Amino acid sequence: MEEVIQLFNSFKSVPKSIWLLAIAHGVVDMSPGAFYAALPFLKIKFSLSYAELGSIVLMQSITSSISQPFFGYLCDRKARVWFMPVGCLILGISMLGTLLSPIYSLVFLSVACNGIGSAIFHPQAAKTVNLLSGSAKGKSLSLFSVGGNVGIVAGSLFLASLLIHGEGPLLLIYPVPYLLISGALFYFLHKVPRLETTACTSFRRLKASVNWSLLALMGTVLTRATVSSGISTFVPLYYMTYLHGSELYASFLLTVHLGAGAVGTVIGGALSDRWGSKQIMLYSILPIAAALSLFKILDGPWIFAVLAIASILLAATATSSLVFIQKMMPNNLGMASGLNLGFSSGLGALGILAMGRVADVWGMPLAFDLLATLPVIGFIMTLFVQEPVEKRVELEV
Repeated sequence: MEEVIQLFNSFKSVPKSIWLLAIAHGVVDMSPGAFYAALPFLKIKFSLSYAELGSIVLMQSITSSISQPFFGYLCDRKARVWFMPVGCLILGISMLGTLLSPIYSLVFLSVACNGIGSAIFHPQAAKTVNLLSGSAKGKSLSLFSVGGNVGIVAGSLFLASLLIHGEGPLLLIYPVPYLLISGALFYFLHKVPRLETTACTSFRRLKASVNWSLLALMGTVLTRATVSSGISTFVPLYYMTYLHGSELYASFLLTVHLGAGAVGTVIGGALSDRWGSKQIMLYSILPIAAALSLFKILDGPWIFAVLAIASILLAATATSSLVFIQKMMPNNLGMASGLNLGFSSGLGALGILAMGRVADVWGMPLAFDLLATLPVIGFIMTLFVQEPVEKRVELEV
C-alpha cells in the first residue's frame, strides 16, 4: 500500500507544462465523447438512416485516426508546436458547426474538419510531452493519456447537458473550453520559445526506423486497440441483447471499464519508467485473455472485479506501448505518436466491424471468445519486440 501511495505521490514532481498539456488533451478528447453524444440529436434533426449515420462515424474515424501519422511526419520534419492550439480551435469550432449545420452535407464537412483538428493536435502534443519529460517519460505520458480518458467522459456529459432543451443558444457555450485552452497553449509556446529537437528528420531516417521489431510492436498495439474497442462495444451488447440484462447494468459495466482504464494508464506509465515498457506489456497483456474468459462464466460483483482488472491491464499496455514506440523512433516522435494514438485506433475500429460480422452470423458468444484470444496474439507479438538502445534527444529551452 505504501508503494502505491509513493507511486501516485511521484506525480507531484511532474512539470507544470506537462499538466497543461494533459488538461489540453482532456479538452481535445471531449470532442469524441461529445461526437457520440451528438449522434442521436443529428439523427432526429436530419431524419438520417443508420447508413447515413454510419458514414458520419466513418468520416470522423478516418480523418481523426488514419491521418495522424501524416501530421506526425509533418511535425517531425519541422517543429510545428502551433499545431496544438490550432487543433484545439478547429475542434471547438467544427463541433459547434456540426451541431448548428442546417443541411446534412455541412454536417459531413464539419465532422471531417473535427477529425482533422484532432489529428493535428495529438502527434505534436505527445511529441512535446516526450521532449519535456526528461527521464520520466512513462509517468508524463500516462498523465497525458489520462487527460484524454477524462475528456471523453466529460465531453459526453457536457454536450448532453447543453442538448437538454434541444438546439438553442446553450450550444454556443460548447467552444468556450477550447478557446480557453488554446489561449493557454499560445501563452505556453511564448514562454518556451525553442521547442525543437537537435535532430532533423528525413524520409531516410524514417525508413531506417522501420524493422521487424517495430512491426511486431504495431501488431501488439493493433490487438490492444481492437480489444479495447471490443470491450466498449460488445460488453454492453452482450448483457443487453444476449443475456437480456438491463441497460442501466450495461452502462455501469462501461463506466467501470473507463474508470479502471484511467487507473491503469497512470500505473502503466509509472511502472514503465521503473521496469521497462516491454516487461510491463508482457506481464499485462496475457492475463487479459484469462480475465475476458472468466467474464462469461462469472456473475454478480465478480463481473465488475474481472472487468476492472482487464481494463487496468489493458490501459497499462497502452501507455507502455506509447513509451516504447517513441523509444524505437527517437527521431520521428510525431510519427510514432500518430501511429500509436491514431492509426492503431482506426484499424482497431475496423477490427470491430469484422467481429460484428462474426456476431451477426455465428452469435455474440463466439465474438466474445474471439475477443478473448486477441491478447494471446498480442503477447506472442510482444515477444519479438526488441528493447531499443535509447538515443536521447535533448530539448533546449
